[in-house]
Amino acid sequence: MALQDILAAITADADRQIELARSAHQKELTEMREESERTIAKRKQEIAVQKQKKLTQLTSKAETHAASHKRNALLTQKKEVLDAIYALAAKQLCSISEADAEALFRDCLKQIKGKGEIHPSKKHADLLKKICPSEQFRMKDATDAKGGFVFISDTEEQDFTFENLIQNILRPRTELSIAHTLFA
Repeated sequence: MALQDILAAITADADRQIELARSAHQKELTEMREESERTIAKRKQEIAVQKQKKLTQLTSKAETHAASHKRNALLTQKKEVLDAIYALAAKQLCSISEADAEALFRDCLKQIKGKGEIHPSKKHADLLKKICPSEQFRMKDATDAKGGFVFISDTEEQDFTFENLIQNILRPRTELSIAHTLFA
């Protein structure tokens, strides 16, 4: 029986060691699962935060893009209105009386200091021939401008066409105040 008792004791000890190993293994597995679940929960939370940040960024970009698009469309419409106003001003300038045109051209001619050629618009060629001093200006071919004239000398060129007067003199001086008045 002693052998039987030794075997039983060895078996009991082995069973106890196996049970301890299983218990330790089970405890280790439980700890690993808990750690894994904590890691997964933490990672899910980080992903949710990143997702929210990304969503906020995309929303902000979309809103900014929409606002920019709206501003650009509004500016385009405002520019079209201003272009129409200055086109109307050019049309009105083209329809001034000959007496008013003569006064305007005399003022323009006073600004010219040197001698040179006058290229009148077809509409105002006769009027300019009449008022230009021949010792200072030589009349040349008429241009297709809506009104006014171009002065050309060896050293300078001055454009007194109605288109130029509206676009390069009147518009820069008045566009801001007109836009403020119209779109305030």
